[in-house]
Amino acid sequence: MEGLNLLKIGEAIKIRRIKQRIHQTKLAEQLGISQTHLSNAENGRAMLSLKALLKLKIIFGCTLDELVDPEDYDEFGKKKEKSKRYKLVRCSE
Repeated sequence: MEGLNLLKIGEAIKIRRIKQRIHQTKLAEQLGISQTHLSNAENGRAMLSLKALLKLKIIFGCTLDELVDPEDYDEFGKKKEKSKRYKLVRCSE
């Protein structure tokens, strides 16, 4: 398993926050953190605590996976199908 991509997580949080028309200061207040810390998390410079992420999942109505691994989900929260790759080999007779 690869490490968490803080920038992708932050972007996912920011996009959901904007879509729900929640101001950064209001969301930070709901999470019990400073607006600066939320801004840093949205810009990939800090990671939110598990407690804050669990609150976000309730606020946004999504799963924790959708927040911490956003590349695996489409814009509707549906898990993307992973494409399979096959290597073609040439057989000679």
